Order: sequence, then structure tokens, then C-alpha cells
Amino acid sequence: MKISNELKVGLTIIGATVIFILGVRYFEDLPLFATTYELKAEFEDAGGLIPGNLVRVSGVSVGSVNSVVISQETGKVEIGFHVDRNIIVTEGSYAIVTGIDALGAVRLDLFLGSPSAPQIPEGGLVDPGKGSDLLGDLSASAPEMFDKVSGVLDGLDSVLAEAGTMLSQPESDLRRTMSSMESAVAELDALLASERGRVDSIMSNVESVTGSLDSAMGKDGEKVSQVMNHLGTTLTTLDAELARLSSVSDNLNVLLQKLNEGQGTLGLLINDPTMYHKMDSTLDSINSLLADFESDPAKYLGEMKLVDLF
Repeated sequence: MKISNELKVGLTIIGATVIFILGVRYFEDLPLFATTYELKAEFEDAGGLIPGNLVRVSGVSVGSVNSVVISQETGKVEIGFHVDRNIIVTEGSYAIVTGIDALGAVRLDLFLGSPSAPQIPEGGLVDPGKGSDLLGDLSASAPEMFDKVSGVLDGLDSVLAEAGTMLSQPESDLRRTMSSMESAVAELDALLASERGRVDSIMSNVESVTGSLDSAMGKDGEKVSQVMNHLGTTLTTLDAELARLSSVSDNLNVLLQKLNEGQGTLGLLINDPTMYHKMDSTLDSINSLLADFESDPAKYLGEMKLVDLF
């Protein structure tokens, strides 16, 4: 079957239209075949917003602006826009116009309300927020900034003029200070030149000390490692001896506690005065007996027979 030229042209136009629509939706990061969610917002100033500008949520493109018109009823700028149906715009959401108008980089930022709030119906109105134009704000504050910059430059000019005047006068404090600094620098150069040999000697000594230190440490720090190992062994032995000393101290504490409590013979002797007095009396009796025996041994040996003695 032969297709007429009119039909070919019609099919081409339809195909181009479909491709154009799909391309626009693709570049707007919208689903190619799913429907969108139409909303409106009213602003006092459009801020350079035009149809086709992006609509973003949390920095993600979710739609675009459809129309920017003046409302006949309110006199405000009515902005129609659409977003992906997966974006749930609830009551409490608001939109602001952001970007730089002078550069044409303007967009509509949408801030979503609470997820638990009711959803704004299709074609509903989103509350406007307060946006800002960076270049506009700078333009508004430009006169004040210019005055401040002008004041700073005038002050700088005055300071430079005063500095020039001081430099031109030989007796000025600034000239004296600069002369003193020049003299100090010259003296420092002379000192460094005269002491250069000593500085070289000091650096040589430092290099020698560094080499001796490297030699003492050994290759890759082997000697230091050996010293550390010996030190670790010594500390381990010392810990063991301290543990034994602690055990002896514990035993000594137990012994002293028993003595204080009067346990055992020595404890009774220390804590019971009766034992002391009895022992003292016994020793006195023994001393008296020995003294009497030395003075008159016959008194004790007279009744003994020779057999008994030997």
C-alpha cells in the first residue's frame, strides 16, 4: 500500500511532538509516561522566574514551572508548576523563588510540610516563602558599601600622605626607626660574618654527635631494642620480688595482729602483765637461791653422800 505524502508529514509531526514532550520530561527529571501533580503559588514578585525553570525539593529536581502570570483577582504573580506524583505535598509546605536573576539562574524551591498533614489537592495553592536575590541584595546595599569603601580609601590616603611626610623629614621618628633598623641589620650581618667559623664548628659538632648517637643505637635500633628487652626482663624480676615482699609484709601484719590480740606465748607475755610479774618474781627467787648456794654450799651438799654426788 502506498502511503501519501500528507500522511508521512503528519506521522513525522506527531513523532517529533512525542519525542519533544518525552525529551522535555526527561531533562526535567520527570517520569516519561506517568502523570504529574499540578500546583500553584502566588508571590508579590516573580524574581525573574519563567516557564521551564526547575522545581526542586531538597536540591533534587522534581518538576518545572508551567506558567507565570499576573492574577486578575489578587494582582499577585501566579505561578503554576508541576511535580512528580511520588512527591507528596502536604499542608504546611511552602515555595520560594531563589537564584540569581541577573544570570538567569532562577528556580522554585519547594519545602515540604509534615508527612502526617493532609495532602494539598490537585491544583491547590502552596504558601509562598520569602526568597532572596543575591545580586539584587548586593545592588540594594551597593551605595552603603561604596560609602564605606570610600571612607576606608580616604583614611588610607591620609595615612600614606602622613607616612610620606614623615619619610621626607630627616628628624622624624619613622626615619630614625628605619635608620636604627638598618644599623641593626648591618651589625647582624657583620656578626654572622665574624662568627661563621664558629657556626661551622658547631654544626660539625652537631653532625658528630648525631653520628655517635646513630652508632650507639645500632643498625635499625638493634642496640636500643636489646636495652629495652633487658629493661623489660629487669622490670619483670622486680615485679616478682615486689610480689614476694608484699606476701612477707602480709605475713608480718598477721603476726603483729596476733601479738596485739594476745595470741600465743609471746602475745600473752606482751599483753598480760601478770605473766611479767610472775616471771620477775621467779627470777628473783632463783637469784636469791644461787647467792645463798655460793655463800654456803655445805648447807646444800652436807646431806649428800659421795655416791650421790658421783
